[in-house]
Amino acid sequence: MQHEGVPMREPATDLNLLAVDDDPSTVREIESMLEDAHLTFHFADTSNAIARLLETESIDLAVIHLHQGSIGLLDPLTRELREISRPIDLIAMTDQNATSALAAARAGVDGCVLIDDPRALARVIGQRASLLRRLTAQDEALRRVSDIHERYNLLLETSSEAIAYLHQGLHIYANPSYLQLFGYRNFDELEGYSILDLLVCEDGSVDLKQLLKSLSRGELPESELTLNAISTDGSSFGVAAEFAPAHYDGETCTQIMVRERFDVSDSAILEEELEKLRSQDLLTGLLNRQAFIKTLHAELENPPAEGHMAVLLATLDNHAALQTRVGAAATDLLIRQAAEIFREAISEDQMLTRLSDHIFAARIWFDDRSEAEALATRIVETFSGRILEIRDKSPQVTASVGLAVGGGQTFSADELLAQAETALREAERTGGNSYVRYRPSSGSGTDDGEQWDEKLRHALNNEEFRLVSLPITSMEDDEFLINEFETRLRLEGSDEIIMPSSFRPAAQRAGLSVALDRDLVQHVLRWRADNPNFAGDLLLPISGPCINDDDFVAWLQQLIDDGQLDGPRLLLGFHEAEIGENLRELQRLIARFAVRGVRFVLLGVSIHARVDLLLKNINIDFIKLSADIAPALRNDESARQALEQMIAAGTDQQARFIAPQVDNTSELAALWQFGVTLVQDDFVREES
Repeated sequence: MQHEGVPMREPATDLNLLAVDDDPSTVREIESMLEDAHLTFHFADTSNAIARLLETESIDLAVIHLHQGSIGLLDPLTRELREISRPIDLIAMTDQNATSALAAARAGVDGCVLIDDPRALARVIGQRASLLRRLTAQDEALRRVSDIHERYNLLLETSSEAIAYLHQGLHIYANPSYLQLFGYRNFDELEGYSILDLLVCEDGSVDLKQLLKSLSRGELPESELTLNAISTDGSSFGVAAEFAPAHYDGETCTQIMVRERFDVSDSAILEEELEKLRSQDLLTGLLNRQAFIKTLHAELENPPAEGHMAVLLATLDNHAALQTRVGAAATDLLIRQAAEIFREAISEDQMLTRLSDHIFAARIWFDDRSEAEALATRIVETFSGRILEIRDKSPQVTASVGLAVGGGQTFSADELLAQAETALREAERTGGNSYVRYRPSSGSGTDDGEQWDEKLRHALNNEEFRLVSLPITSMEDDEFLINEFETRLRLEGSDEIIMPSSFRPAAQRAGLSVALDRDLVQHVLRWRADNPNFAGDLLLPISGPCINDDDFVAWLQQLIDDGQLDGPRLLLGFHEAEIGENLRELQRLIARFAVRGVRFVLLGVSIHARVDLLLKNINIDFIKLSADIAPALRNDESARQALEQMIAAGTDQQARFIAPQVDNTSELAALWQFGVTLVQDDFVREES
């Protein structure tokens, strides 16, 4: 039954309502009147309950019953709502008491209704819920339109058809196939050229100047035109051109699609083109799975007298999560950009292939196994930390590589592929951002957690962690120097180096984070004894579990008190992603060490992190930015604004910023403009 005065519900969209009241009976009555199964009420009667619900639930609307017993909850409620990035409307339910109405007005609530009129309350809440659902539907519609537009552009870019857009006969866009057909390296070489510069009619059947005038008036040929095209090298070839109305960047224009014509006598050329289409992945331009496997079989049937084959498979780490972040419509763009990075590490003669949805493959013939391992390392390093540009997202990525090496006992193509897939899965399981060479024991025996536990314990017992220093310098002060330290894992009997980004998560799952941090500190103590004249500061990154480990904190404090570590020259770094659940413990740790002259660094800070909120609770001296500042240094306006806001918030709290390694002087100049003068050097020294 629809109650009088309550608006009709919008199509079901789940919403969460936060109701603040010490007596839920009034709100329960309103909930029953609304009869909205998709509007979930969450009750809070204390400030802690408010904070907990706002942290654990995605609240869309908030209401508070203001009376003598609850008026003290208004300030913490409004404060918590203001700290949430998206706006949440607050409706106050008041009685005839002027005090509660005045408090609601001062708090700037979005609506105020008398508590003694339940129907009016239900109507206001129902109207707000309807408005929220309409806004959600509008956002979803805009997102879908954007997805459709993005997907169309991607299909256009990857199409094998030569397509261009014309405005008054001049080129304003051309896809890669069009550029390739006419011999242009990029659109900059073609932009502004008229079709008269590219097309001629040798038999005079088409008046191209008249055609140009017709196109300017929006009059298009009804049928396909047979013409000749002029390539950049001056050669001529027959084409068929079709014209159609189109839009580009919101403007009306003309689309031209050009196809090369072949004579019947050109059967060999046609067959070559058909074979190319059959063997090519249309999205990426790489070989497809069928062609790759066919070539592997053929090569192994007649292998060279010397040399062995290796197969490498690569994939982006956490691909499913990446796909969720960028959206389903941008999946093709994600795969295409990954393929372009893969191209950077692999030469054409190594058979670059898109093997399956998001897995790439390559084949190498080698004399020494180290050649294949070097290629696997190059692939990992080429992907490591790269930033993709996918619509409005800029995810930083790493990759896993599986390597299967043939030898004297020749494997079949299917066996090599199966082995490479097993190695790839193991590389992903062990944290990614690394390669794994297939061994007969790969993927068997204990689970991956136990494998990492054993591997890390063995490395600690056998001193397989190597200390490296990464200098941080100043663009203003030549005397300024901070040595940031980290350990990297070099396994016994292997040249493979495992970076902290790979083994830190595994160590945390295995409960070994504190042991690894103790090992790091002991390495630094030995280094300090060997370098007594070092005049800079020392930056030691501390993992999240150490913040809560009383024994570790007491041990580190004793090292300072004993003079083994110089407090005023020591900086302790904490990873921003690890401190969210440990702020109280971190506050106590900072207070404990600050009196000893120690300073503190927030590490790996994304430009989109809410540093302003963190700095309200902890005292930080330096903020080290993550690699996602790159777009801000390359005129990405949204990224620049985010970085400017972060720097302003940090500067207000007297925190200095440290930039990650930059690639060129233009990025250094951009950092200077932002007021960031401290930069991670590109020189990495292995100390022990």
